[in-house]
Amino acid sequence: MLELRRFDLNLLISLDALLHEKNISRAAERLYVSQPAMSAALHKLREHLNDPLLVRVGRTLELTPRGQSLVEPVREALLRIQATLGAQPGFDPSTARREFTIIVSEEAMPDLLPALVRRLALEAPGISCRVQLISENILTRLEYGEADLGVCLDCQGLYGVRAWPDSLRMVRLRPVRWVCAVDAEHPEVGDTLTAELFYSLPHAFGAPSAYSVSTEELVRRLFDIHLTVQLAVPSLLHLPLVLTGTRYVATLPERVLKMAPTAMSLKSFPTPFPSSHHQELLLWHNRQEPDPAHVWLRELIVRLGAQLP
Repeated sequence: MLELRRFDLNLLISLDALLHEKNISRAAERLYVSQPAMSAALHKLREHLNDPLLVRVGRTLELTPRGQSLVEPVREALLRIQATLGAQPGFDPSTARREFTIIVSEEAMPDLLPALVRRLALEAPGISCRVQLISENILTRLEYGEADLGVCLDCQGLYGVRAWPDSLRMVRLRPVRWVCAVDAEHPEVGDTLTAELFYSLPHAFGAPSAYSVSTEELVRRLFDIHLTVQLAVPSLLHLPLVLTGTRYVATLPERVLKMAPTAMSLKSFPTPFPSSHHQELLLWHNRQEPDPAHVWLRELIVRLGAQLP
């Protein structure tokens, strides 16, 4: 059994890097140390744990079964230590200095994100935020502590899972209404958009490059319909910019459409298919539950979501 009093706890950080990178050079770069220093740390870890941890298979290093079994527990232990030491029992937003990474879905960009930025500037000027756009790996990033909060749609298929991980906590913020939009002078679309006309038109959709599936598969996961997408743009936020003067029809959240300048002259319709009743969710890992700063930021986002139209 490992004697903790004889174990240099700094080696846990090296162990985490080695287990995830499976490469001594990359692990050294990750921790800003020299390659010999990382090799020495691996040697000590092998002695302490009585296991090689990494073994050469062909030209690469692979984890031993013992190394594989340590990946999740070591990362979780480090994250819990970080959360415990980083918590500020007497948290005061007006004087606190803290950095948060928040992953935000595209439909929250037009109103929730600006409202949050304004409130932070007024109430917590020492709070820094790193805002990142939604991607397929949001749940993994929250699990691994690479992000503190996520605002996303309650569509599990978008993230490649059938159920939310037990380690994540969530609260529903707002409903998300999808609409269809076309150029105001569209040659075929008048005052209504029937299902027959909708399916006959060329389609545009937002497909972030961070998703590994096709644009058509994203549409299927969101709406349970099959479309051929002729124009895929990098984000739902880009859709209002490409419709003017075209025959395209785009399906997008109503609040994304409302951010488009009036000069673009677009018109919108209810979706001519049974649109999913999506909700906007706020997600975080349960290890963040007791952190007063995290609690304050979560409650602020929930309040802002309730206040926005």
